[in-house]
Amino acid sequence: MKIAIAGSGALGSGFGAKLFQHGYDVSLIDGWEPQVTSIQQEGLHIDINGSMYHFDIPMYRFSQIPQSEVYDIVFLFPKSMQLKHVLEDIQPHLHNQTIIVCTMNGLKHERVIRNYVEEYRIVRGVTTWTAGIDKPGRTHLMGSGPVEIGSLVPEGKDNVKVVVDILNKAELNGVESDNLHQSIWKKICVNGTANALCSILECNLATLNDSSYAKNLIYQLTQEIVHVATTDDVYLNVDEVFEYLINLNEKVGPHYPSMYQDLIKDHRKTEIDYINGAVAQLGKENNIPAPVNAFVTNLIHSKENQLNAQ
Repeated sequence: MKIAIAGSGALGSGFGAKLFQHGYDVSLIDGWEPQVTSIQQEGLHIDINGSMYHFDIPMYRFSQIPQSEVYDIVFLFPKSMQLKHVLEDIQPHLHNQTIIVCTMNGLKHERVIRNYVEEYRIVRGVTTWTAGIDKPGRTHLMGSGPVEIGSLVPEGKDNVKVVVDILNKAELNGVESDNLHQSIWKKICVNGTANALCSILECNLATLNDSSYAKNLIYQLTQEIVHVATTDDVYLNVDEVFEYLINLNEKVGPHYPSMYQDLIKDHRKTEIDYINGAVAQLGKENNIPAPVNAFVTNLIHSKENQLNAQ
């Protein structure tokens, strides 16, 4: 079985490393030249929960995947704004039963993916693993999962079981979600608070929790997200989600979320339009006000402009 990691930055290279470590035939694919070059020349150096590893994993640029490479499973880890281009590059390397696994941050990615493969071949989900790039070719992965995944249609349930088995054999803690959309919206609550606010305030999760004012913003953002989630027939309890978010921040307190790493550390554009921006837009389409999410989206874009993010 051949597996591709399409988007091999922090989290993608982490998942690729775990799969490779447990004997799977894995290829990393990415478009960021420093990462590609470093791994091609020196292999992947990765810290997994405090233990250092070095793996010589095949690494390709999206534009230079060998024609002979055809994948049985593709894990998608690009930034949301890159998804369409990544799928176009990877499409010649799919066969008619290739499973596409998407645990990316953000809402409604399946609307894009279904333009390239049938819906039953899409496995959608979320993960609480955290990761970062220390410098090109040197990354870290923290956590213990779970990776909650599910099928968009009943015909895809067998594909979900295949992926859950692979994740568990690689110690990535795959779980078949009982309520896929609820899992996705709960992760939106995580990213729409921690990612956005840590980037604006330029702090880690522990520092975010130390501020009563930041906690108030977390609560307001969560209120709006939970309200908009009802458009997907998802009904979450605001207070329960808020408590979950605060506890999660405490558990991974020293961590700087991916949006912080992109914007503050590397001056790269963020996925804000697919997280808080998507919440605000979906709310607008359904006459549900989400002004705090819209305001946070504008703040992040202002910071992108300020830092000349590319």
